[in-house]
Amino acid sequence: MAIYGRLMSASHLQFIMTAQEYITHKLNKMAEPVEQANTGKMSLDEAILARVHSKKFRKLRVDQSAIDIAKKSIAMSIKNGEPIHLRLDFGGNKLWRLDEAPHIDWGELFSLMYYINWAKYIAAVYEPGVLVSYFSMDVVVERLNNVPHEQTDNYSEDMSALFQWMEQFIPKGVRIEYTRYRDLYKDRAEYNAELEASKAEILRKSKGKLPELDDKQKAATELNVKLLPNQESDPQWREKVELEHESIFSTKTGGAYLDDPKWIPHCPTWYGGYIATGSTKRSLAKFWAGVGALEEKKDGFNEIILSPKQLDNADYRWEEVGIKELDSNHFRKIRVVK
Repeated sequence: MAIYGRLMSASHLQFIMTAQEYITHKLNKMAEPVEQANTGKMSLDEAILARVHSKKFRKLRVDQSAIDIAKKSIAMSIKNGEPIHLRLDFGGNKLWRLDEAPHIDWGELFSLMYYINWAKYIAAVYEPGVLVSYFSMDVVVERLNNVPHEQTDNYSEDMSALFQWMEQFIPKGVRIEYTRYRDLYKDRAEYNAELEASKAEILRKSKGKLPELDDKQKAATELNVKLLPNQESDPQWREKVELEHESIFSTKTGGAYLDDPKWIPHCPTWYGGYIATGSTKRSLAKFWAGVGALEEKKDGFNEIILSPKQLDNADYRWEEVGIKELDSNHFRKIRVVK
């Protein structure tokens, strides 16, 4: 049996992994071949659905629309002999409030490991395997949160490099891909025109009334939006941001992609029709709006994502890491939470 790490002084000898050894161990474990599982008395579609909605990866309840969407997608995949299609809809940028912005950090890596392990778990009962697709809402957050497109470009370059590096650890039966919302359109003008048409239709149906926000929604808006000069002087600025947020789901091109029945959508947090997977086994926080860290436990660590509020209150130390070919600034050290 391999023994990792450093010797601790105590009344008895005890070894623990270093952060680097732990991360390397988890990556190598993930890379091990998929072991096919017996579905027992369940039909194939039932076995796949059970693993798609498994509490091993699902954090919160699924509503009936999420169940219906998953069933339809699974049936299509089985009929066509295609992989199960899991689509993560995410922000497409690192939250501008974080020091790591606009670049990725351990949060993106840990989330990708988590979703690959979920896909591996599903692939164990379905030979055609699983496709994990990251769908970046980059052009959306540029308008929604006033994020310069240079920052979403930097983030996407980082993510593409991470995906390429991660290929060496992905077992047969699992595939990953990265898609940008902006790539659905020939240019920003086309997207802007569709969004304005969608906003106008929503306002027509509501007879000009802007969306109403509860305190939680207001807090989320205030966290994400980098205010433009004089934007805050408009008492309805939050509601106008929410109108734009709601409008992206009914644009002609983007809305059609999001509604494609082949996809099973998921997100770290709960939305109607989505599976709330969290971003790691122990975190609900969105990885793009937080930072990745390790949480100490008796026999090693847990991968976690710290939201800005959690980061402010966290008691942590920095530990150096040196993993070959993963050597950008934000992967040379990691926060270790006590």
